[in-house]
Amino acid sequence: MGRLFWGGTEEVTMRKTKVRKTAALFPVAVVGLGKLGLSMAVAYAKRGCRVMGVDIQADWVARINRGECPIEEAEVPDLLKKYRNRLTATTDMEDALRDARIVFIIVATPSGADGSFSNAQVVEAVRAVGQALRGVSRYVVVAITCTVMPGTTEDTVKPLLEETSGKRCGEGFGLVYNPEFIALGSVVRDLLNPDFVLIGECDRRAGNVMAQFYRRVTENRAPLARVRPREAEIAKIALNCYCTTKIAFANMLAEIAERVPGVDALAIADALWLDSRIGRKYLSPGLGFGGPCFPRDN
Repeated sequence: MGRLFWGGTEEVTMRKTKVRKTAALFPVAVVGLGKLGLSMAVAYAKRGCRVMGVDIQADWVARINRGECPIEEAEVPDLLKKYRNRLTATTDMEDALRDARIVFIIVATPSGADGSFSNAQVVEAVRAVGQALRGVSRYVVVAITCTVMPGTTEDTVKPLLEETSGKRCGEGFGLVYNPEFIALGSVVRDLLNPDFVLIGECDRRAGNVMAQFYRRVTENRAPLARVRPREAEIAKIALNCYCTTKIAFANMLAEIAERVPGVDALAIADALWLDSRIGRKYLSPGLGFGGPCFPRDN
């Protein structure tokens, strides 16, 4: 575990298409059609997946099925209209899982007063997925995509799925923690062109299915980091913390430069960028960090 590599011994059966690099109508379900969930659904539809989106808001689902985009995010409105034949929204979890090979769960995990992330919506979604899995005979991979506290996948999600589905993890279903690293305003692009893909797998078979999926769906053949679920949960938070550390450090340099006559903070940053140990990204003086993830992950 913990190595970077592609694929595995198990091959996922896909229909042949003229565009061999796409996911070839690979059936997936996306649970939670908010800003990131709907962006994910249209991105995977663009790459050839047959997508069933699930949300508890009936009016939200109806708008999506009419081709009306209920969120503001680059590319999503146009892609929703263009690939309506590959994307269907529903409030019925059993309907969504009828053909799905992978189920992505991406619901809100708001921060509590103590800074921890609430699993309330995750538990609700997982329970519904588990109950729907009772009527499914094939192996389905459940992918937790939202940010969670370390231990959530194995200590909360896994036993709940086993209880509600009546199946054993690794046999009747697979389970992975598979967070995304995106920025608002470029979600679709970031999903299809990630720097790397993080897969915290509970069983190797699930990791193989996810690896094969990302080989087909990403546009840049990004490397995979296949690790244990707890390692992936910590890595997700650690990466965001490191990015914000670089932002804060760059702004600290800017403050110093402002106090020393004749010093340009950008000139300092230009010099630091040349060191391969440091790199250019997130090391430019400017506005402080914000958004839905960076502030709360620190």
